[in-house]
Amino acid sequence: MPSRRATTFAVAAASTACVLAHAPVAHAQDGDGPQWEKQIRIESDLRFRLEDAALGDVFTRRTLHQGVERNQNTLSTKLSVGWENLRAVAQADLVLYGYQDQINGLEGLNDVEQLQPYRIDINELYIQVKDLIVDGFDVRLGQQIVQWGVGDQFNPTNNLNADDLIDPLLFGKQQGNFMLRGDFWVTDDFSLQGVLVPLFKAARLPQSAQLQLLALDRLPILNDALRWRLAVEKSVALGALKTPTAVDQVTVVQPDPEFENMQAGFRMAGTLAEQDWSLSYFNGRTDFPVPLRNHTKQSDKAICTEKGNCSTGVLLIDTTLYFPKMHVYGLNLAGEFNPFKALDPNIGGIGYRLEGALVVPQEAKLTLSNDAISLGGFNIPEGEYDYDADGNPGGDAPLVVTDQPFLKWVLGLDYTFGSSGLYMNAMWVHGFVDEYGAGDWMFDGRSVRLGETVGDRADLASLAQCAIAQDGELCAREILRPRQGDFVIIGFDYKFLDDQALARLFTILEMSGYYESTVVDGVRVERALHWYTPEGFSASILPEFSYNFGNGLELGAGALLNIGKAYTKFGDPAAGGSLAFMKAKYTL
Repeated sequence: MPSRRATTFAVAAASTACVLAHAPVAHAQDGDGPQWEKQIRIESDLRFRLEDAALGDVFTRRTLHQGVERNQNTLSTKLSVGWENLRAVAQADLVLYGYQDQINGLEGLNDVEQLQPYRIDINELYIQVKDLIVDGFDVRLGQQIVQWGVGDQFNPTNNLNADDLIDPLLFGKQQGNFMLRGDFWVTDDFSLQGVLVPLFKAARLPQSAQLQLLALDRLPILNDALRWRLAVEKSVALGALKTPTAVDQVTVVQPDPEFENMQAGFRMAGTLAEQDWSLSYFNGRTDFPVPLRNHTKQSDKAICTEKGNCSTGVLLIDTTLYFPKMHVYGLNLAGEFNPFKALDPNIGGIGYRLEGALVVPQEAKLTLSNDAISLGGFNIPEGEYDYDADGNPGGDAPLVVTDQPFLKWVLGLDYTFGSSGLYMNAMWVHGFVDEYGAGDWMFDGRSVRLGETVGDRADLASLAQCAIAQDGELCAREILRPRQGDFVIIGFDYKFLDDQALARLFTILEMSGYYESTVVDGVRVERALHWYTPEGFSASILPEFSYNFGNGLELGAGALLNIGKAYTKFGDPAAGGSLAFMKAKYTL
């Protein structure tokens, strides 16, 4: 008997086939009848990981191996029908994956979920009514994407829909969500918009993000002394006692479906002197999870490496994540200016975009607790961790996010070089999509990218002394970066061969730099690792070529090259490593 999910797959496939068979081609009918539009896209994508990506210590290390990263095949359909002041839209993607990593038992050979893994994304499924009650008032209800912001793929004011990062080549994509949207056009150049989001949806992360669970040295705690002490204790357990620390279970707490957890946004937008502007406000939550609780338990089960080196047990952490509330105040400006007009009126203008967001976050703390643990003669009683090392467990849990407001922005320029077919786009992005919390070149606040014990304090005797004294300052070494990074993005599109061929090159260069905090001659010192040095360099480069053969057929190939040390933004193994890809797309 087929599984429930297999049945769902069959129904979805049959429904899609039915739509394709009966939906007419886009046209406007005579008279007052309905007007139909249909779009179908079939795309096949083959990708290769060019190098291994790995995280973890000697016992917990996990590797994403080089080779085929994915074979992804997508059937995308969009159907819309309009009649008088009504419009209904349905858009869905059926995504099939070419293989499954593992098949569970012989019974897996007849399980469609394992033999043919897939997913269905329903991004739009809504009804829109125009001029409801009064002229200029439009209402849209259902699954939809509400796009705010003028930045190219980077939109800090756009928080109504959750980010969809499952495919790194589709950066900037968002997930559809159920919403009630109302638009009122006061004039042709000024509008008001309100959006209600009854149910929260979290960001969707790529498969490589699972490696983050092995990066236990990247403690999000803001208290330096406590962070250093925890890092030393973990090193002693691993180095002296051969007891690694690993994440066991992860619980993600979704907001309850209550009135107080609904998200909402309001925007006013208009055109002034041929320049577009908007002001917005969002009351909701960050869609990237923040740690809430860590509970440690002890297991006597050994972990063995391929070379037969076995641990004496393992410390297992159960992690709870949640989504704190935040307020976001946004400003958007976009338009064109032409400094060349006085020289030659035939020279085109330069487009500009400014998108800024003031984020007011909710304070977030991380509670640490443990079962009774015995390690090398040291007995740790059950209960909450002693944050202050005063012998009285408990106290205030450490902060991981303060309530200090912080800024994100995008400042971009673009220019088309006449009829040459060359287009250029340049942006300054302050704050990447997954970065949350105050801290940049203007305000204090840094995140840990690497934590370890090194130097003359790396020997086990010294580490043990630091652990006994519950003071890790003289033993800990860290690589840090601002919580909100700065990035320069430069891109070129060049169309040739009657605009059928497209050569693209986009580069994201991280400009924030990093900092090394370590101990030299018994004194803690800090050294800047500038962005132009090998230790601080981090970049992502996307070269791509595609050719449109006409009649809807397009073929392409390219690469996504992530460069940098393993602790950097793009060199991080959790970013997925460097990829090469080939694409085929047919649009009807």
